[in-house]
This record gives sequence, structure tokens and C-alpha cells, in this order.
Amino acid sequence: MGDWGMINVPIYTLAKYKGMGDAPTALRRAGAGRTVGSAEELGSVAFPQLKHDTVEGTVKNLTHFRDANSLVYKAARSVETERVLVIGGECSETVGIMGGLSEAFQGKAGMLWLDAHGDFNTPETSPSGYIGGMCLAMACGRTPGLGLELGSKGPPLADERLVHVGSRALDPPEVAAFNSSPAKLYTAQQVKKSGAADVAEEAARHLDNRSDWIACHLDVDVVDPQFISAVNYPTPGGLAPDEAATIVREVLRTGKLRALEVAAYNPSVDRNRASATQIVALLKKIFDTGA
Repeated sequence: MGDWGMINVPIYTLAKYKGMGDAPTALRRAGAGRTVGSAEELGSVAFPQLKHDTVEGTVKNLTHFRDANSLVYKAARSVETERVLVIGGECSETVGIMGGLSEAFQGKAGMLWLDAHGDFNTPETSPSGYIGGMCLAMACGRTPGLGLELGSKGPPLADERLVHVGSRALDPPEVAAFNSSPAKLYTAQQVKKSGAADVAEEAARHLDNRSDWIACHLDVDVVDPQFISAVNYPTPGGLAPDEAATIVREVLRTGKLRALEVAAYNPSVDRNRASATQIVALLKKIFDTGA
């Protein structure tokens, strides 16, 4: 599968989601790292603990996130392996990861984003001020006034090289943003109607034709909570593990997948680590390592 490195990014941006900071350790103990075979350990990004929330303008804990994002960016920028498996943490890891990898890997990055939610709000449209609900928009350069480290060449992602799959809980402003964007959007309902194989083929072709390399962001809540329930926002109507695996596998077959981010697992609500087991099984399906 090529030269893989693995990095832990135990980030969270709301104090009540502290459990997400333990996700990398829990998933690694469950065997997530072994799903890519022999890989170089790239260590963990160490963050200051977030104990109390602070609202800055309309964004919660913005200063904390700026500092954390800078640390993630520096770690990703120093990656020297051909491919990298990122074990998070909150979805907000993607801002620093993609900013840093855009310098480490060079060329135009494409993104396959699997998520029940859009993460495409901005400070002006967010109903909550939660950074985890804005992080994809941040990486696409839609929040220029926040002063985030995005890389020396500007935003690491462009809408025309973004494919969002599995949504079923978009806020109205996110629907409007996607409708006016060249990004491709396949809701969970569309995946089930068209079939995962067809969506996978279209998504892979779209990204392959427009990108020099591709990242995949796997928010595990894209999978229906009957399979993976240990997330902060379990939303019915999600993908089956086989459907999610089919889509990522097809992008992997392009030969351009160089980063896989695993995000949004919260071990503090995972009884008997059942969800951790399901997440590792999903990764095995993706990499065909015997699920």
C-alpha cells in the first residue's frame, strides 16, 4: 500500500467534547494503525487542555483553535512519508492537516469528505459558533478573517476539487453554500438511491480528473449509528459500513490517495469499545486487510 506514516491529532474545540481527545489512543489500541500494514510512527500532536469555553465574536474558543491549528499545521508540513493516516480527534484537525500537507506533498489537493454534517458553515452562518461545524469551510478559504494557518500558498482546498458524501443534517445556510458551489454533494439518500458503487465511481473520477493528490476525511458519523454510535451527533439514515468502504476504496484505486483522516469518534460514550471495533473493521474493509 505504499509508504504510510501515522500521526495522532487529539484535538477538540469545545470543553464538553474532551472525550474526543482520547480518540487516537483508543483507536490505536483497537488496532487502527495496523490496517495500513507496516507504517512509520509520526507521533502525536500535544495540545493544551481546554477546560472552559470562551466566545470570541461569534466563534467559540477561536484563540485556542488558532494555537492548536498552528501545531497541527507544523506537524503535517514535516511529513516525509508517501501517505499518512491521521487518527483524530475532532474534524477541525483537517484545517492544519491539509494546510501542512499541501506544502509537504505539493500539487492540487482533492478532498473526499464523508460526513453526516456539512461542516461548511462560517462565523456568519453558524447557528452554534462551533468550530467543528466550520472546519471544511475554513480549509476551503471561506473564513478569511479568522487568521488561521492555511499554508504558504493559501487555502489548501478548492470547492471544485471537493466531493462531500453521506450528508443528512445540513443547516440551511450550508445547503445554500453547496448549491452555489462547484463542489459535488451526494447525500446519504442519494447514495442509497443510486448505489454506493455508482457514487464511488463518479466521485473517484471527479477527483482524479482535477487533483494531483487526494485526501479522504472520514467522519465516522457518516455511518449509521446502529453500527457506530459513539459520536457527538448520532444521526439516523446513514451509510452502512460497506457503502462507506466502497466509496473510499474506489478513490484509493486512483493511486492518488495520500491522506486519510479518521475523525469524530468519542470513546467516552463507547460502551465496551463496540464503536472502536466497528471503526477498525471499516478501515480493514477499505484497505482489504480482512474485516
